[in-house]
Amino acid sequence: MSVRVRDLLKLPTLSRSHIAAGEAGLDRIVSTVSVIDFTATSVAQRELYQPENSANEQLLLTSIEQDNYDLVTDCTKIEQLAKTGCVGVVIYYVGERVPSLLTEIKETADRLRFLMIFAQETQKNMTYSAVISEIMFAIFQDRMRHPSFAPTIIGRVSAMPEYRRSVGEVLKLLAEQIQASLAVIDDQGEIVYRENWPKEAVVNWESLLNVVEKINMNGELPVTTSDGMKITHWRLPNSEETVLFVGRQTVTNLTCERVAETLQTALNLWGGQNQDDQNLIRAIIQGQIVRAAKLGRQYRFEPKNTQAALIVSCPNDVNKAKMKKWVDQLTEQYTDQLISDWYNDQLIVLLEKTPSYQNWQNWETDFKKDDHQLVAQCVVVEAALVDGVGGIQRLYQLVSQYLPAARTILPYRLFLNQADLEFARGCQRELQEEGTEVIRWQKRLDSMQHNLVETLMAFLLDTPQNIEQAGDLLYVHRNTIKYRLNKISNRFGFVPGVMPESFELYQALGVHRLLRGNDDPGELGE
Repeated sequence: MSVRVRDLLKLPTLSRSHIAAGEAGLDRIVSTVSVIDFTATSVAQRELYQPENSANEQLLLTSIEQDNYDLVTDCTKIEQLAKTGCVGVVIYYVGERVPSLLTEIKETADRLRFLMIFAQETQKNMTYSAVISEIMFAIFQDRMRHPSFAPTIIGRVSAMPEYRRSVGEVLKLLAEQIQASLAVIDDQGEIVYRENWPKEAVVNWESLLNVVEKINMNGELPVTTSDGMKITHWRLPNSEETVLFVGRQTVTNLTCERVAETLQTALNLWGGQNQDDQNLIRAIIQGQIVRAAKLGRQYRFEPKNTQAALIVSCPNDVNKAKMKKWVDQLTEQYTDQLISDWYNDQLIVLLEKTPSYQNWQNWETDFKKDDHQLVAQCVVVEAALVDGVGGIQRLYQLVSQYLPAARTILPYRLFLNQADLEFARGCQRELQEEGTEVIRWQKRLDSMQHNLVETLMAFLLDTPQNIEQAGDLLYVHRNTIKYRLNKISNRFGFVPGVMPESFELYQALGVHRLLRGNDDPGELGE
């Protein structure tokens, strides 16, 4: 992959371009393109351009009207886009006058090597789809001519969190790269990894296995199925394993060779560690879908039917065998089908049926009755809406990334749920973005008496808006809590806890905890 921004500027749809900032980034590689509306500030758009959701090496397209040339006035927006891996933005405009940028915006873009390019619309009927098609065609042609992508893909997976470093992740990137479905077949003729491209594509891998021996090896006369799919069979270097390519277009021999080399490297790095592993949970989280299905049949548990889950996060020195036995015994009282195992010091329990609210409550009560002191310093995440293998992976990613923040924001909570983790994610992002609302709220909290802020956090974050419990937590009388809350209501103009008025207040308190931690309630005065 070697298409750089300067190469794209030679395309017809980008030919009349003016580089306004970030010229040092002209040699940055572009691997994908998408559209952004700089004037929109919706939650959905902010969510899209987060590091785990957006693509690296991405070029953005947008447009402005002649009376709205000051579309970018926030340096934070440029910094956020650059942080996600975007290489720059192409801004289409109408008219002869080239728009200009504020000095601080240009300085920010130059510092980050974030390209800001103004391109004049030369045709009245020009559409984003035409621009995207032209750019992606150039990228696709380059990939076909120079398919040496092993270092890039292996490097990207190596930089991922440990639980995502797997052959399955490499296969996913390869399938997207060459736009074809892929499957790795072992020396027994069984599929060990597979990835459909696009995701919604239906590939009957089982029927392909029945005829795989008839398909010539290493690109000789690829087979075409009745529905027009081209199938190529290729052997991995110095291995008995092979890879099947299934796509609308015939994959070139050079591309097949590069894919095989990349897969062999991935198998050397991450393939051997789980050959004899019977841990179904690990297979699911690491994306070994075929192995997960096989282990599921062995354990009589279908991963795709998972509806709920428990994740028990424990100290490293916990007795894992006793903890698993204890949790299994408790959970079996409320469900017929479950599977559990340890993964990275976390006990993960998958349930085929979601327990009722009352059953969740009973489970929590029983868990706290442990006679072996196993639950000390443990935190339990309860998930009632998991929905299959993808849901399990998303839940684990959420826990891995945001459980520490959730424990900082909600330090007195033994049991957390998905909403608590989403709340922690929102608070952490607000803190990272340092938006004007966050700064305004933190200044407001800093200007208040310390005991009023602690009362707010105890009442809203630590107790379910329970005055008695908040008083016990802060070692003060319930009437003191009432007095403080009334004082806060008069100050803010609304009653703390009433929604939607309190939404920003909740988030501000969460950010406050992330910034300052949690003080000892016993040290607070009246």
